[in-house]
Amino acid sequence: MPSRYMKPISTFLLLILGTNLLLADRIHFNDGRPPKEGKVMLETPGLLELKWEKRPGIFQTDRYLKTNIERVEIDTKEDIQFRNMGKLVPTPDRLTPEDYQRRIAKCTAFLDIFPNGAHAPKAQIILESLQQEYKKAAAGGLKLDNKWIQPEARERDAYAIDAGMEYSDMLAAKDSSNLMMTMRHFEKISSDFAASENYAKAREVAIDTLKTYGPILQRQVGQVQFKRQDRERARATLPANVRAQNKAAQDRADANYLKRVGRETNELKTKWLSLNEYHSDPMRKVLNSVKNTLTALEKEAPAEKEPFAGSLHRDAWDAVRSGDIETGEEILKQLKSLKIPVRYLERLEEALPPPEEPEPEPEPEPE
Repeated sequence: MPSRYMKPISTFLLLILGTNLLLADRIHFNDGRPPKEGKVMLETPGLLELKWEKRPGIFQTDRYLKTNIERVEIDTKEDIQFRNMGKLVPTPDRLTPEDYQRRIAKCTAFLDIFPNGAHAPKAQIILESLQQEYKKAAAGGLKLDNKWIQPEARERDAYAIDAGMEYSDMLAAKDSSNLMMTMRHFEKISSDFAASENYAKAREVAIDTLKTYGPILQRQVGQVQFKRQDRERARATLPANVRAQNKAAQDRADANYLKRVGRETNELKTKWLSLNEYHSDPMRKVLNSVKNTLTALEKEAPAEKEPFAGSLHRDAWDAVRSGDIETGEEILKQLKSLKIPVRYLERLEEALPPPEEPEPEPEPEPE
């Protein structure tokens, strides 16, 4: 594991040791109240004083009679750091080798600080599990649905697997009512996976999403001017010495939002922009995209039944690996005609032998 991943995480852990001590202790009550987490500041034979975070950055100190307390848990620095590492295992699906490296670095840093601590054995087990999965990911494997796809199968089915993951992400965004991300995933499916078996299903989801998205945007566009007026009225109620600061902060927020929209338009090349309740122009652009895209999708004729690119990509790899170069080259031509992204063709082309150069014609003998 490269050492460059270790030191920043170790430093980070050391820095946050002091910042989280206020959330180190827990009081368990005997009267049915839920446990209270904070920092014990004072303890006498009859009462206990706890400082706790009422809301981010705002702390409150309360006193509790010991007759109402069942027990008090006092965390050590090691307890705090072990908890702050987060849930490293079991790992979620689709982690990249870099994702594993970050988790491994966090676990290694904890063991560097507390090599003989009470949580060290468990941390060591976690570390070994992460290292084993990292090797699989680094070799080209993929964890999907909590099962590992071996590198050869991952390469063979790359197009179908990636199309399936994008469609799954689209459904997850739709289920969480994130209409913008739903359409961004469809945008990706349209550009990269239109030749997959997932496209027809994604198209139906997109049509349903757009029918919901349009009326929502229409209402939001009509509310922008009132939102801006409310913001101005709220600012006018502030003390004079605060009003200018508030205006400057809002101007910065507006400028940052417009920069973000610019990046999404020019770098991400997406028409499904992030929205802000105080800005109507991006809303109108997205609303226009909703109308145009919905019209186009509803007019789109169903594709004729033909082999999907996923199965063709799989067959091409099977042909190449079995030595049937002629079939592999023929399928590669079909894949190119379907205009699938070059990244799925390059590995196949590398696996195929280069075309034989024709023998040079002999020079005619002099008469």
